[in-house]
Amino acid sequence: CQSRGKIMNRSNQLETTRFALREIGAADLETLHSYWSDDVVTKYMNVSFKNIEETKQMVDLLNSLPERGEGRRWAIVDKKSGVVQGSCGYHNVKAEHRRAEIGYELGRRYWGQGAIQEVMKAVINHCFEERGFNRIEAFVTVGNNRSLNTLKRLGFRPEGLLREYEFTQGSFHDQVVFALLRRDWKYFSE
Repeated sequence: CQSRGKIMNRSNQLETTRFALREIGAADLETLHSYWSDDVVTKYMNVSFKNIEETKQMVDLLNSLPERGEGRRWAIVDKKSGVVQGSCGYHNVKAEHRRAEIGYELGRRYWGQGAIQEVMKAVINHCFEERGFNRIEAFVTVGNNRSLNTLKRLGFRPEGLLREYEFTQGSFHDQVVFALLRRDWKYFSE
């Protein structure tokens, strides 16, 4: 199924109907910095970047995940316009337990257009079918209703509240842990 995503040329790129997911490149820094420094976009993220050097350091870290076996992050590229709309991927891989955690963000002008729903289907399919994971987790700050709703539409189930689980932007925040199991994805995506 095209919308669930497929591997292209074994290069660890993914493709959906509207988007190509590829490694984040140097040409993407300014665009991603504009998203990662937008306080509205980063309201529920760990940090809002103040300068392009911080963004470059984050991109370097994200691009090093595959070689360390810790995950992968892709730029979300609109196939028609070539515009990078955000990034998505998986990290915090626990290979011995066959699980990972997902994450994503979009520039705010692209919210509400179904992009995350579409690209995350491809990422989830990659995690289960190509990487052999059995479980995918997501941790969402209480109040981030857009992300909570996206995960529910993707078939993730809430598993509990982690009280004051994360210290970000100067205070503690509760997180809701969600998970999707391989067997549930097969059932959900049919």
